[in-house]
Amino acid sequence: MRKELLLIVAAATFGLAGGYAWSALNAPPPKAPRHARAAFMPLPSSPEEQPSASDTEWTASADDTNAVVAAGNADANVEESP
Repeated sequence: MRKELLLIVAAATFGLAGGYAWSALNAPPPKAPRHARAAFMPLPSSPEEQPSASDTEWTASADDTNAVVAAGNADANVEESP
């Protein structure tokens, strides 16, 4: 009786191990991982998009932060319109 029980346990153990080995031998090859999607990169600006010399002169002349002082009306009261 003891030999039969030991034989059943051994057969089940080797059967399970053999089943795992057989499935590993016949398994399809693992799929290659997908490549990560390319992220958006900022493109360098083309020469047409870069400001020209006349643009920088225009913005420099448009700077009117000291317009009241330059006009000589430093003491003028400025009223805000509603």
